[in-house]
Amino acid sequence: VGAALPVDLLTYEDKTLCAILRVISSGLVKLWSALTLLGFYQNRRCAFRVLQVKCCETSPFLLALSGNSRELVLD
Repeated sequence: VGAALPVDLLTYEDKTLCAILRVISSGLVKLWSALTLLGFYQNRRCAFRVLQVKCCETSPFLLALSGNSRELVLD
């Protein structure tokens, strides 16, 4: 509350409950902290496990992550 951090949901797999999130590098610590502090969502317990972090400035494969979740259409 009182702060905003733009985060894009690039992909989400309902079967495995895995997602790829995109955030600017300066917001990584804030996002990680928010996920760590979130223990319940819609009255259900939840926990997050970060499997991998890619730094935007050094990865040559970021074009594959350049989708915009705001234009994503879910079936």
